[in-house]
Amino acid sequence: MLVSVIEHLPSPVNAQAARIPPLLEASPGYEYIDPKVATAMTESRKSTEEPVVAYVSKMVSVPESELPINKRRGGALTAEEARELGRKKRAEIAKAQALANGENADVDAAADALSTVAIGEDDTVDSALNEEEVAEQEDKEHLIGFARLYSGTLTVGQEIYVLPPKFTPANPRAAPEPKKVTITALYLLMGRSLEALNSVPAGSVVGIAGLEGAILKSGTLCSQLDGAPNLSSSSAISTNAPIVRVAVEPAWPADLDKMVKGLRLLEQADPAVLYEQLESGEHVILTAGELHLERCLKDLRERFAKCDVQAGEVIVPYREGITNYVASSTTENKEEMNPPKYPDLGRGRVDVVTTSKQITVRLSVRPLPDSVTNFLVKNTAAVKRLYSERKAEQQDAPVADGEAVEQEAEHEAGNDVGTVESGRALSMDEFKAQLNTAFGETKAEKELWQDATEKITAFGPRRTGPNVLIDATPGGICGKL
Repeated sequence: MLVSVIEHLPSPVNAQAARIPPLLEASPGYEYIDPKVATAMTESRKSTEEPVVAYVSKMVSVPESELPINKRRGGALTAEEARELGRKKRAEIAKAQALANGENADVDAAADALSTVAIGEDDTVDSALNEEEVAEQEDKEHLIGFARLYSGTLTVGQEIYVLPPKFTPANPRAAPEPKKVTITALYLLMGRSLEALNSVPAGSVVGIAGLEGAILKSGTLCSQLDGAPNLSSSSAISTNAPIVRVAVEPAWPADLDKMVKGLRLLEQADPAVLYEQLESGEHVILTAGELHLERCLKDLRERFAKCDVQAGEVIVPYREGITNYVASSTTENKEEMNPPKYPDLGRGRVDVVTTSKQITVRLSVRPLPDSVTNFLVKNTAAVKRLYSERKAEQQDAPVADGEAVEQEAEHEAGNDVGTVESGRALSMDEFKAQLNTAFGETKAEKELWQDATEKITAFGPRRTGPNVLIDATPGGICGKL
């Protein structure tokens, strides 16, 4: 396997040169990205003078005891550490003896007792103090960003911008303005162990400390704000949405605060986990699968919440689709679906009359041809652009400067960039021509889809999905896109 990888896969530098241009083209505000940044990323330049760009794919939770700064070399204490530990133990033992004798355990009494107490004089007291110290000091969790460095060289102590998910280089200082953080530590990830580093060049995978509170799950780091790319919105490197839903509660009500704190840490540590609290007060987590759920519950009990947590029944959302499914039978072909609710109207059609008896609404639901569905899935960016143009026309705003309008459209659309493939943003004429071609490829019901492109009034779900609302009224009362 390793030999095949070495012989057939391209080197990281060559692979990055092929992958970066499509990633940048799919990012928001591609036209406003600084050419110097794009060139440095494409060529994987490592100079300290080049702009630093990194993508944090997830935040990893690491116990404080596992950090290199807290690990002793060889497992033995140095001479200075032994002397410092001896001073602390003598002070603690002297204070404990003073309290046991009913004396005032102030600073002077403790100082006087230090001269008379030696290390290991009272093993019982020393052991009791060690147990109390271990019980009081919990092993805290630290969040470290798991990142890939695309250009420049990242060093400890360097200040860098953290770009929010809605960031666009067309308006880099729009609210919420990107935060500027200081890199406190860099780690080489060696399995579960960490090795401290002072600097990291482009092309490396590195753990970054100092991002806690600035990045929730994933994000983009850049040394400059103007012309910086937003890689966290690209569908090529975004994670899939979680599908398994389960409610959790503490076994003891007094541990509710611990569980909530643990759920928030779990959400930050695992990019595939979502946590939400419903209006009913129920705490719900969403995971990528049942095996992933088991792992999350184990981490929640043992690492993050450190309390007993009970999980409810697993709920997997079931979504129906509209399709003409015909099953073959030994006698005849028949549709495997329930009979229509209104036989006189036929399948997929409903008529609704208003209470005033003045208006009748007739709605028919039909499955789109596969060619049209595939086209809409691959050109989500074009659909967003068309919606932005329509929004700009309604507000009498120029489309060329309508990046804010496009951001608003993405916000209203739920920012589901990661759920579908975002293609190149086509113009209105190109989009209509290619959509007409897709409708023309269908072999069945050609008359039904004739001139369907000119009758489309909306896309869905959330204005970007592969569903269309066609206005078949004679006057086109719903309007056109």
